[in-house]
Amino acid sequence: MFERHHRRLGLLLAALLCLPAAASPALAAAPLSLDQAQDLARATDPAIRRFQDLAAARAEAAVAAAQLPDPALSVELMDVPADTLRLADDPMTELRLGLRQTFPRGDTRRLAGAQESALAAGDAARARAAERAVIQGVRRAYLDLHYRQAALDVLDGNRALLAELIAITEREFAAGRASQQDVLSAELEVERLEDRLLAMEIDRASAEADLARRIGPEPARRPLAAEPPFLAAPSLSDAASDAARLAEHPSLQVEGAARRASLHAVDLARQGYRPQWTVGLTYGRPTTRGEMNAPDRLSGMVTVDLPLFTRQRQDRQVAASLHRRDAAERAWDERLRDLERELAEARSRWTGLQAREQRYRDGLLPQAEAGAEAAEDAYRTGTGTLTALIRARSLMLETRLEALRIATERRRAQADLLYLLGEEPA
Repeated sequence: MFERHHRRLGLLLAALLCLPAAASPALAAAPLSLDQAQDLARATDPAIRRFQDLAAARAEAAVAAAQLPDPALSVELMDVPADTLRLADDPMTELRLGLRQTFPRGDTRRLAGAQESALAAGDAARARAAERAVIQGVRRAYLDLHYRQAALDVLDGNRALLAELIAITEREFAAGRASQQDVLSAELEVERLEDRLLAMEIDRASAEADLARRIGPEPARRPLAAEPPFLAAPSLSDAASDAARLAEHPSLQVEGAARRASLHAVDLARQGYRPQWTVGLTYGRPTTRGEMNAPDRLSGMVTVDLPLFTRQRQDRQVAASLHRRDAAERAWDERLRDLERELAEARSRWTGLQAREQRYRDGLLPQAEAGAEAAEDAYRTGTGTLTALIRARSLMLETRLEALRIATERRRAQADLLYLLGEEPA
């Protein structure tokens, strides 16, 4: 007896020593909120940083493009006698030092800087568009994982009800008030539920992997809050207000920046009809003065391009830039139409799902639960059949799962509306 008591005491001490280690991960793993997931996704997404770096690079390039070209310094040794190659024997030999500055055609420098500035604004808009897309994606992934987990909880809760049903059926069968077929039907229903639990667990793991791709594997493995995440209500108004808010969408601002850059490109191409000027100044000093006491000399030079034959170069460049401008205009129109179509679809989906969610909450769910309770009471009192009870329980389960799915889809449509229209400042 003493050895058995000693063994039990040792097992109890071992369990107490292992308890903090087993409980610490659960305590450390605080529920992951949607706001935390969004912050993690923003901080780790490479596209946002990439476009921000590109915008900064374009802004620097805009300043450089508006500057004059660097002046050119030249050093020449002129008229060296070829027979002797001696600098001091010929008064015609001269050492020259020259400075040359080129002035680009027309307004090229200002237009080049403006074009780079427009492209910088486009990259900054790409960064904002990437941030919106990241937030939309992590919201949808979080909602999907939350739905899978909630559905697992519903299915697991139904497992206990079915286990109780099997126990009741076995007691009824032992008392001669139920058939073997009733027992087998109840056991089959349990097996079907176990299969659905397995399938839902696979879907949950896939949803967790999708969230992990956006925020990292460690945060994605944290438990989620039991309550659905809160999303700001989209501010839907009249068509004119929605169109004005769509015009501020970053992806449309990207196309607008490309359109402005194409207009500057047209003006830049037209500068090709203007001449480019180069001004030079040269100072010459003879290597020997000679008997004539040759003086130092200054020379000035002006070089002007003559764009006389423009048919195959300047005309073609202007025509190409006009086509690119038209293409940029059409890209802007195309993106605006896509946003308008996405807004109409998201608005219609959100409104319809709101109505369905309320219908399930106020009508279908209470009716399904009442039907399941009535079928269970009837079966316990012998006035109902097992088939009717299983059908009522199955209908209640499907109604709960469908209500969860509709609520999740409504929130996903809400996330799409917030992506399209933006969020009102708090």
